[in-house]
Amino acid sequence: MDPISKALERASQDQQSVRGWVQPGRSEPQPVPFLGARKPPRKVSLDRKLLHANRLLSGGPDEDPIVTDKYRLLRTRILQIMQARGWKSLGITSPSVKAGKTVTSINLALTIARQDDHRVVLVDADIRKPSVAKYMGIEGTAGLPDFLSGKLPVDDVLVEFEDQPRLAVMPGGHNWESGPTPEILKSSLIRDLMNSAWDHDSKTIFLVDLPPVLIGDDVISVAANLDALLIVVDESSTNIDDLKQTVELLSDFNLVGTVLNKSTEKPREHEGYYQNYRGKDARDSASPDEEQPGT
Repeated sequence: MDPISKALERASQDQQSVRGWVQPGRSEPQPVPFLGARKPPRKVSLDRKLLHANRLLSGGPDEDPIVTDKYRLLRTRILQIMQARGWKSLGITSPSVKAGKTVTSINLALTIARQDDHRVVLVDADIRKPSVAKYMGIEGTAGLPDFLSGKLPVDDVLVEFEDQPRLAVMPGGHNWESGPTPEILKSSLIRDLMNSAWDHDSKTIFLVDLPPVLIGDDVISVAANLDALLIVVDESSTNIDDLKQTVELLSDFNLVGTVLNKSTEKPREHEGYYQNYRGKDARDSASPDEEQPGT
C-alpha cells in the first residue's frame, strides 16, 4: 500500500470527534496531487543575512549556537511525541499577537529540515496577516488561499529552496484582488493536504503557522484537521487570563506543549560553554532579541 493510501486509511480509522462538530458531513479525504503531478514547485535561494535580521536560523557564522540548540531540543521533543503517536501535522499558535509564533514556526521548520530523515512543509495559515513569506524573503503572493479556493494546484503555490532541499513552504498570500475570508480555512482541502505525502520514500512533517487563538474561530477550524498543536507564549506580553482561555478553547485538541519566548530568566552557567565555540566575531554580531524557546 502506498503512503497516501496508508495515511487515508489511518485517518478514516482515527477520526477526532471534534472534526464532526466543526465540519459535519465531510466526506473522506481524497489524495492531493502534491509534488511532480503537474510541474516542480519553484525554487528560490535563502538570503542568510535577511534570515538573521529576522531572528531566523541562517545557517551562517552569525547563527547563535545557544539559540540553535534550544530549537534542536524543541525539535527532538516534538518529533519524539509525534512519532510515538503516528502524527505528522502540527499547528503552531499563540493566545494573542506578538508572541513570536511565526519565528518559532519557521525556525522549527528549518531545524527539522536539517535532519537527513525528515522533510517538512511549512504552511502559513494566518491568512488575515500572513508573514512567513516576508520573513523568509519569498517573492510572489500566491499561497494557501489560492489552493483552498481551487484557483491554483498545490504545486503552483509551494516554494522550495536551493540550499534547503528538505523544506517546502506554502505562503499565506493570494493573487486575487479581494482578500479571502476566514471561512476558507474550513475547506476540506486542508484535511486532504495534511493526508498527502511529500514522496514515497521520506517522512514528511507538516507545520502550520496558525493565527492567534483569540482573534476568532480560525484556529479551531484548521485544528480539526491537524494532529496536534503547540502554543507559543511571550513572557513579557502574554496575559495569563488569555493563556487560560486559550487552553480551555483548545481542550478538545492534542496539545504537545508550550514555547516560552523572550524569557526574563538569567542565562545558566553552562551556557558559558559556548563562548569559545562561537568566537568573538559571532558573539558581537548576535541579536539580543532572538527567540528563546522552551517547552
